[in-house]
Amino acid sequence: MLGTLLLSALPASAQYYDPYRRPPPSYDDDYERPAPPYGYGYGRRHYRPAYGNLCVTGRGDCPTPPLPYGSSCGCYIPGFGNKRGIVQ
Repeated sequence: MLGTLLLSALPASAQYYDPYRRPPPSYDDDYERPAPPYGYGYGRRHYRPAYGNLCVTGRGDCPTPPLPYGSSCGCYIPGFGNKRGIVQ
């Protein structure tokens, strides 16, 4: 009983107050609406797929046709033979 009385007497301080924050827009005025964020209303950007033309192995590197970065490739390294690597 005493605990309930003490807990009900404490003020609730869950709301955060920032005095420099802009007040919310009024409900009756549409002209003061904040601007939408940059890029709003436009589709996603279309990025060019990343391709590399250099095959890197543990023993050296060699040119390859354009392949996606990180894909596997192979090179013939003189003195070592065929070696597997990744495109960078």
